Amino acid sequence: LDDINEHYRRTHTANNMRFIIAGQTKHRKKEIIRNLESWELSPGERFEIPVDELHSSNAVLIKRKDASNITFGFSMITPRRLSTEETQAMGALNHLLNGTMSSRIFGQARRRGLVYGMGSGINSTNHYSSWDFDGEVNLETSEELFTLIQLEMIKALNGEISDTDIEAVKTYALGRYQMGAQTVSQISDYYTDDYFMTEKVEFYDNFPNIIKQISKPLIVELAREFAGSGIHAMVAVGSVEKQIINQLANCLVF
Repeated sequence: LDDINEHYRRTHTANNMRFIIAGQTKHRKKEIIRNLESWELSPGERFEIPVDELHSSNAVLIKRKDASNITFGFSMITPRRLSTEETQAMGALNHLLNGTMSSRIFGQARRRGLVYGMGSGINSTNHYSSWDFDGEVNLETSEELFTLIQLEMIKALNGEISDTDIEAVKTYALGRYQMGAQTVSQISDYYTDDYFMTEKVEFYDNFPNIIKQISKPLIVELAREFAGSGIHAMVAVGSVEKQIINQLANCLVF
């Protein structure tokens, strides 16, 4: 309890807090600010986010006898924060690979009956960014799925992305933008990541211009950066032997 109290005392201070307030603020801004400033908090200090020392590891298996399938995740990491433009470019690649029933990995795997579900995404923090994949597969189709992942990833890294693909993902991203500010929660979520991490504000109205900058060269450059970083890891949960997971992990060398 003493440790919790000490942590609270050091971190819950005025200078270490950041707010995003969304909603109907017209004629209420002064009142909101006044209420925030009335909190009895010590000034304190703004803490820097620690820099983790990241490195690759061997594949990890969490053994569960009752697991009938293999639930897996793997990540590739680059030791820097992506810009907003870069994040959207990687989002476009993830959409091509796993975003729809006609996507290159998930869509093809579903049509061939290889996978229950699969997805990928980008997570970017102050000091590193991760390209994360996850899914669930049965033992009988796992090798074929991971061979497919390897094949399609190599195609992307080799720049086998057409102009039609690029225009399609831009159209999807623009539609997502047009539907992305329908609720107060969506607006708040949009601003949260950049502001809390960098204290910079990327206005939502600028998003169409960011979408226009998505390009094949940028996508390929970023994908190669992640694949060539030398920082990667895989974890799986299942009842299979570790040797199986090691064999699957060997397919993730691009």
